[in-house]
Parts: sequence; C-alpha cells; structure tokens
Amino acid sequence: MKIAFVCKENTCRSQIAEALARKIWGQVGMEFFSAGTHPARTIDPLALEVLQEEGIHWQGSPKSLDQIGQLDVLVTMGCDVVCPYIPGARTVEWDILDPRGKAIEEYRQVTQMIREKLLELRQTFEVSNNSKVSG
Repeated sequence: MKIAFVCKENTCRSQIAEALARKIWGQVGMEFFSAGTHPARTIDPLALEVLQEEGIHWQGSPKSLDQIGQLDVLVTMGCDVVCPYIPGARTVEWDILDPRGKAIEEYRQVTQMIREKLLELRQTFEVSNNSKVSG
C-alpha cells in the first residue's frame, strides 16, 4: 500500500507525517511519501528539530505529487489551496494547522496531533484488513 501525506509546500506537516509513519507504522508492504502542491526548496528547520526530538534524523526533501506516482491513499494536511485529487486513491483529510513561523511548542503540538492521526489511520486499516479476511 502506498500512502502520501500532502500539504502546500512539503516543508513541515507532511514531512513530519512521512517520518513518523515510517517510524511508527513500519510494516512490510507499506510505502510512505510526502509531497506538496507547491513544493518549497528546503524543509523547515523546526520540523527537523522536532523530528530529532522523536529520535528521527530525517533526510527528506520537498517534492511534488508528480514525483511520487500512483497512490492508494492520499492524506491531506490542510493545503490552504485546493487539495489535490488522485483518481483511484482514497482521500483522508486531516486539516492540521501549519505551525510555520510559530514557536517550537506549536511544532510539538502538531507532531503529537499527527502521531494520533497516524495511529487512528493504522487502526482503520487494521480493521479494514480484518473485515476483508473474516468477511
């Protein structure tokens, strides 16, 4: 299963989501990506700092959806623009505020929100997979 986390610039929320998903979820057969509708050039330094606090030494870089290819699940962070549509992909909307330009505590709160959303998403897929097996 291929899951992409998308926000406007792919510098903060979506990068945090991709990094946390790889750490938390880590299942074989799961691929995680992040992208932006209007990718920036670099990752937000405070996003990298909160990831380091999580024990993640992130080396990602901003990219566009075109660089990812076909997806199974598209998770939007709250794009501040028209969020993308990918034919055939399930869309999940999280609507998480962008902490850019705020204090590091805001980044920590966003990281916690993303962690909680990832755990909910994981549970949704586990329930869905169990239903397919037993149903």
